[in-house]
Amino acid sequence: MLTETEKNIINNDNPTNQAVSAGTELYDASANGLYVLPCDIAADASEGKAVDIPFACQVLFVIVEARAANSDGTATVKKGTTAITDAIDMAVDKAVTVSGTIDDDESTLAVSDTVTVESNDSDDRGFVSIVVKKV
Repeated sequence: MLTETEKNIINNDNPTNQAVSAGTELYDASANGLYVLPCDIAADASEGKAVDIPFACQVLFVIVEARAANSDGTATVKKGTTAITDAIDMAVDKAVTVSGTIDDDESTLAVSDTVTVESNDSDDRGFVSIVVKKV
């Protein structure tokens, strides 16, 4: 993310950047853009694997890439003990699945929130990308 000072430096760096306000465009994109909070399920996550929340944000959707075959494999994003997402399929190796539902009452996160990704079974494996926007 750019600071206000960096935005001004880029804007004044050269005539082209000045003409298109490149620094301002980059600053706005970094301040209001989408971010991915990653969670690699490479070991047992049946009790939940913690996800760092670096800033206040809202969960928009979640993408799960299965990295092993397990017929009942799923991943659920939770805030505390309450599910934010549905149980997202993580059963077929290399398959990519997007969350089907987001609980809008739980989707706004604070830095202090305890957020986890919980797998259905101890041998479920996958990479979970939680797509958020700053609030």
